[in-house]
Amino acid sequence: MVDISQAMIPPTLLAIWTAYEKKSYMGDSRGIPMSQVANECERAIWYKLHWASQPETINGQKQRRFDTGNIEEERLLDDLEAAGFEVERLDPATGQQFRVSLGDGWLRGKMDGKVQGLPESKKVHVVECKSHGEKSFKELVKKKLEVGKPDHFAQCQAYMHSEGLDRCLYIAVNKNTDELYVERVRYDRTFCLRMEAKVERIVRANAAPPKLVEDPTSKAAYVCNWCDARPQCHEGEFARRNCRTCLSASFESGAVVKCLVFDKELEYDEQQRGCNQHLYLPSLVPGEQTDASETERWVKYRMPDGSEWIDKAELQ
Repeated sequence: MVDISQAMIPPTLLAIWTAYEKKSYMGDSRGIPMSQVANECERAIWYKLHWASQPETINGQKQRRFDTGNIEEERLLDDLEAAGFEVERLDPATGQQFRVSLGDGWLRGKMDGKVQGLPESKKVHVVECKSHGEKSFKELVKKKLEVGKPDHFAQCQAYMHSEGLDRCLYIAVNKNTDELYVERVRYDRTFCLRMEAKVERIVRANAAPPKLVEDPTSKAAYVCNWCDARPQCHEGEFARRNCRTCLSASFESGAVVKCLVFDKELEYDEQQRGCNQHLYLPSLVPGEQTDASETERWVKYRMPDGSEWIDKAELQ
């Protein structure tokens, strides 16, 4: 006989997870999040910027884990204040959390704050708070920030670069043990300029950058298993239809997307919807381009099975 206590999710628990799911955000980012810029696969960043793949599904348990991280990060700021340091959590210009943008507005993030009065230095520091599981925390302690958590290191550098500061205090907690880790990070201008150049290169590219790994079955391709763009990159799946996957979209300064057909800047919701003039960027089609007509707005492709497919906009 089936144990019904284990055969289904209890209604109370289901209600809790559903409540978390309702408040989760599963949309596309307007730009490149600072948490992703350190990804060595520029192709993956390009796919995400162009909304080629479905955004990650955030279930109730995952959303609760995100919330736990936010709570822990606020607690770390409380710890700094309790220790007698001066913490600035909000941007005095807006009264809101510090919002940072670099790379012509395309590299975007939210800074935890600033801190001063540290015993090691009188300088004002950017402060970056993170929570880690056991394995991640041990790796951080062993390898230090730049090697152990390059995505977090890039965030620290980006915030210093934006705020004109040359020190960052990285403080992290092991969620399993409450052990704390503190590291002061020095500003690296060369690193930041390379990071901005990387963003500009990705934003201006009209075709997907080369694959990081050609064979998705190889050991080197283990990172591809967690990539949202794996279906488009390795499995021949079409990208989603929206303005950012259209060859008539232009990525402008200030994280603006402009339609070259209608000569207008597009709001976020308009970009999501797309229109009947949509033509895929050729590198998002799982086939080889063979012909095209700019005036009639169609592009012809030969597909892997030898068939012909025509991507054609509707007549205006």
